[in-house]
Amino acid sequence: MHRFLLSLLFLTFLCTSVRAQVLTVSDELIMRSDTEYDLIGKLGGQVLLMQDRDTKHLLTAFDRNMRQSWEKELELRGRNIRLLTTVSKQDGTGFHLVYIFRNGGRNFLQLDEYNPAGNLKDSTTLVDFGVFTSAPEDEIYRSEDETKLLLMISEQQNKTRCIGLDLSTMSLLYDHELEPEKFFFSDDFMQAEISNTGELFFVIERDNFKSKRKEHKYEVMTLAPNLSFSTFELPMGDSLTYDIYFRYDNKNKTLTAGGLYTTKDFTQASGYFWINVDPKNASSARPDFTPFPLTLVRNIEGKKYNKKSPGIDELSVRDLVLRQDGGGLIITERNRQLERRSNASRTQVINNYGIRPLVDYHYDELIVFSVHPDGNTHWTNILHKKQYSQDDGGVYSSYFLMENPRSLRFLFNDEIRFENTVSEYVVNGRGEFDRNSLFHTRDLDLRLRFRDGVQVAANEMILPSEHRNRLRLVKMTYEVK
Repeated sequence: MHRFLLSLLFLTFLCTSVRAQVLTVSDELIMRSDTEYDLIGKLGGQVLLMQDRDTKHLLTAFDRNMRQSWEKELELRGRNIRLLTTVSKQDGTGFHLVYIFRNGGRNFLQLDEYNPAGNLKDSTTLVDFGVFTSAPEDEIYRSEDETKLLLMISEQQNKTRCIGLDLSTMSLLYDHELEPEKFFFSDDFMQAEISNTGELFFVIERDNFKSKRKEHKYEVMTLAPNLSFSTFELPMGDSLTYDIYFRYDNKNKTLTAGGLYTTKDFTQASGYFWINVDPKNASSARPDFTPFPLTLVRNIEGKKYNKKSPGIDELSVRDLVLRQDGGGLIITERNRQLERRSNASRTQVINNYGIRPLVDYHYDELIVFSVHPDGNTHWTNILHKKQYSQDDGGVYSSYFLMENPRSLRFLFNDEIRFENTVSEYVVNGRGEFDRNSLFHTRDLDLRLRFRDGVQVAANEMILPSEHRNRLRLVKMTYEVK
């Protein structure tokens, strides 16, 4: 198989340093229509890619020049295997594979550990699920240090099975079923978090309706590895939640939430809020609300700006970045999806007796709010971008966040098309930022999926490029000259 290396140097200036981005691109992998892949990361000096091809499970390794060095088929237990996730060990000595398999008509949860060469080091069957009466929904959450894993299995909407795993000891922390009162999973469940010690935080949204705004709150159920259980509430005062995101702060031992609120209805957000909760003393916790500055609303909304009811629509909370002092950054993005009918779809109705709408995806400005531990504003910045695509699920849109102790880098495609400029915003702790154009994909045959990238070092990331069932991996390294 022909292999090649593309190393492209592009110079940008940040402060007084000259930085070069080196791109190293792998050869193409042909992906079948039934193939799903998981980018594990960089282990033992090589990049590992997991491919799930229905009955085959392939592990592929790429060397430092992104040449394919070897590939092997993993022999997993049982039949009807459903891969859940892979988790690389932070010390680079291997990775864990979590999956469900069937044997003798029963379903089991399996945890395997592999070294960077793809050799099985340890294996254990943790849970016997028995027979699933329906296809269960599952969600997975990782601790910050990626040593703990939370698997939530929901067969019925009124209860959820929470399974905590300790990857470092290959053991089960707990297997507990939560059945809150007046609970419907699809409507009421908001988010879950798991701490580095394995403590579970299960967040339920209550009464987020205009008619019950004074009763709106979040109910948090906690479960520790010693099986001690508790519940506390976070009342939201007289405001409704437009969007919210929870993170557990392992350094300060608090459950932190940042979000957007509205005072009238859900057509637009009126401002942002911040909550720091000590789970052991949650009774005094209250959100700190900050209305959007009028200059910010005018900048974003333009001619649609409403003086009587200033706000920002189509805004979502994408992430929280926690600071050492208990403060943090609320990262939001404007995005929307529009369905429409075309003449082609109307013709299809006649021929196929069905309607296939066209879906437009818009991912625009990033708005970053930096707040102090008490919720007071530190700074606010708008990072302008404008991305549009059609019928692609938005997989090439949005951004990739690269973190290091000195700055945050937001990398993204300027336009969603085959020939496109890749750009970045570099933001420091004071909110100062630079926008840099990094490179153009012309003649490189790349369509980068930034949302699926993996940071493997302070100055390096791996990005998948996918087009027409052809996958290539791109290693991007920042070098200081």
